[in-house]
Amino acid sequence: MPSDQSSAKPGGIEFYGGYQVYSDTGVDLTLLRRNLELSIEERLERNARMLPLIEALTMSGAARSQGRTKPGRRPSMLEVEALLRQLSNSRVAYVLIGGLAMRAQGSAHITEDLDICYARSASNLDAIAAALAPLHPYLRGAPRGLPFCLDAATLQAGLNFTLDTDLGDVALIGEVSGVGTYEQAYAQSDEQIMFGLTVRVLSLEGLIAAKRAAGRVKDRGHLLELEELKKMRDANPGG
Repeated sequence: MPSDQSSAKPGGIEFYGGYQVYSDTGVDLTLLRRNLELSIEERLERNARMLPLIEALTMSGAARSQGRTKPGRRPSMLEVEALLRQLSNSRVAYVLIGGLAMRAQGSAHITEDLDICYARSASNLDAIAAALAPLHPYLRGAPRGLPFCLDAATLQAGLNFTLDTDLGDVALIGEVSGVGTYEQAYAQSDEQIMFGLTVRVLSLEGLIAAKRAAGRVKDRGHLLELEELKKMRDANPGG
């Protein structure tokens, strides 16, 4: 005689009332549903509140494994609103990508930096340099004291830059894997209002393409979450 459990979904976890908590791929859908009920500002503010906890856990683990922490390590912080206002005030042409774009689209991912794909026109390179100059940008992870000046000439000579600034970590990306240049990222972006500012944010489709192309271990979990968000959006296009 067959067991009462024979009709249960293999590997599935049944919750009271049949409410689906996890997707088939293990994504916590309750976190995504809750994030989608919040405003973008609330999602970003929650991200900022989580950073000190993550920093404390990271430092605690480093102290246990190494017996000490790195000297001069700056605490994690990310002043998203202030960074966006700096970019807006200097009229920088960019698309928000990476972890904050994921967060803006409803992801539960916590990120420590602001990533943008930027236009590489001469005028925009000047605008980026002007926006970040007051924030003392410096190459992330580079020894202090190295000669570095983030001006238009430096930006023209490179493509991607990871920076420490007074308001948190910033990544300037000239081309996004799986998406392309600023112009191509712009074509795959949505217009969002954040802190009263109009910001172009890479779409779910663009984020999925970027994560697939990057193919890093950490991107696999992000990709599963983004795909679930897309399913939710497609199932409720007016929501």
